[in-house]
Amino acid sequence: MSPLLRPPFTDLPLDKNGPPGNAWGLYGKDDELGALNLITPDTVKAAAQEIKTGERVSLDWCLNLPSFPSFGRPTFGWKMENRSHPDGTKRTVNDDHLDINTQSSSQWDGLRHYGYQQAKSYYNGRSQQDIETTEIIGIDRVAHSGGITARGVILDYPRYLEKKGKEPVSALSANHIDAATLKDMLQETGIQPRSGDILLLRTGFTRDYSALNASDRQAMATKPPTFLGVQSHKDVAQWIWESGFVAVAGDAPSFEMSPLVGAHNAPGGIWKGEAWENDMQGGGLLHQWLLGGWGVMIGEMWDLEALCDRAVELGRGTCFVSSVPLKVPGGVASPPNAVAIF
Repeated sequence: MSPLLRPPFTDLPLDKNGPPGNAWGLYGKDDELGALNLITPDTVKAAAQEIKTGERVSLDWCLNLPSFPSFGRPTFGWKMENRSHPDGTKRTVNDDHLDINTQSSSQWDGLRHYGYQQAKSYYNGRSQQDIETTEIIGIDRVAHSGGITARGVILDYPRYLEKKGKEPVSALSANHIDAATLKDMLQETGIQPRSGDILLLRTGFTRDYSALNASDRQAMATKPPTFLGVQSHKDVAQWIWESGFVAVAGDAPSFEMSPLVGAHNAPGGIWKGEAWENDMQGGGLLHQWLLGGWGVMIGEMWDLEALCDRAVELGRGTCFVSSVPLKVPGGVASPPNAVAIF
């Protein structure tokens, strides 16, 4: 089968000696781009047809948001330095210095970020030692390949609930969006996904977070993370695989419902008797399968508010997306530097 066509989901794992759900070897045993191999000149040209008005919308949240990152990550640091003359006289020349954890605001999770927890393997079977001693599967590989340029498929969960006459759901709560809902949301748009697309999923996180005062934001960072996201379930993974998405991005801090580990994926729970139960004990089924298994990058804390507002105004459910991560050799993650064009 051509690597541009994913094999049936039931064929997974492709590497029978590897962990559950893996697609290792689909693009070659030495591959470092994963599903981004599906972005080709033809898919880019097709995606470019989405540009109708030329209107651009930034998809990055400010680097200093959230004010107090969750998961124990440090806050963003910035300072400007005047490049003064050697005699101390100030000049009209400035530099600035950034101090950032690439997981603390809008980000792409690269293939070094999260692997199979029980198998202790990253994409295509790389070990922690491989990651620490080489630059393999670094985020720079994505930038060097030309970045991520594709059609974005927009799903807007808050507006979907409103249209269906359902109660709104706080994005700051531990609730999930299951596969049936994702499928219905997509059907409501009338869009047929195709190989090479990027999923853009709005939960309302940046909206709900922006409504908090400073003390509530600080308090939230000290509590166990509880955020709305997609359900950590095989059915969601199958929908992503069969839809042809080469990357997924949302506005929530973990894309999946947080906490990643809990009663919803405890041993003996919904995964009882399944071959991948042990991997679920490490939490984050989608993080493991998408990043570690398929090389599908995960975007988190993207600012999708203006995008979805404009999509409604234009009656659009798709756009052209361009994103070029930082070219950090061996980098784990990066701000997306993403823009949507209608």
